[in-house]
Amino acid sequence: MIIGLEISSDFGHFSHPATIYSSLTYPVPPKTTVMGMLGAIMGESDYLFLNDIRYACIVKNLDGKKNFCFNGIKDALKELNLEKAGNGFGKNRKQFYRELLINPRYEIYVDLSGLEKSRADKLLALLEEGKSMYQLYMGINFCLATYKFLGVFSAEGKKADSANIDSIVPLSSDFAIEVGKNYADVRFATTIGGGRIFGGFSDFLVETSGKSILCKNIEYSEVNGQKIVFV
Repeated sequence: MIIGLEISSDFGHFSHPATIYSSLTYPVPPKTTVMGMLGAIMGESDYLFLNDIRYACIVKNLDGKKNFCFNGIKDALKELNLEKAGNGFGKNRKQFYRELLINPRYEIYVDLSGLEKSRADKLLALLEEGKSMYQLYMGINFCLATYKFLGVFSAEGKKADSANIDSIVPLSSDFAIEVGKNYADVRFATTIGGGRIFGGFSDFLVETSGKSILCKNIEYSEVNGQKIVFV
């Protein structure tokens, strides 16, 4: 079973998981981020069972990225009181910069064939009702996101000498660089273990303006009229 989602937000940030803190962002949500989004919809804080999914990501809109300055407060907000506020609570703030994606919107297809039927059915029921048990984020908690369920689809596997692929593709693909397109190569995790240990790192090519990627000798799936590669 393949499900389709459109996920959008005013801002987004997908940090590199190999660092404690990173100001830079990936241009697309990695598979592990999509796992977290599906886990949030299902109300599952432990979503390691979603390692078995495959996904394809299409950039529908991305108005670039900008650096924003944030104020970090030393004391947790839950400990804030009038006495602390009167004694200059804000003096302990530390400014930091973070790169944010502007108006990101993605079309994501997820192959649930490796998932337990009961869990796949639970996810599908929530999607059909437009529900999410937890709040969705576009990577981090101050980038609130919404989703639109596109439906359930079947995939037709194809192989072509040349094809314009709509989704991200493995960097090892035989792709052609075309004028007027914007490319970025990224390396991110495809699995996550206990203790937030990331693995299965792979390299991918992204066309960040939402245009297709011309590939030769490519195996792909046609889903909902889109040519995509599941990873």
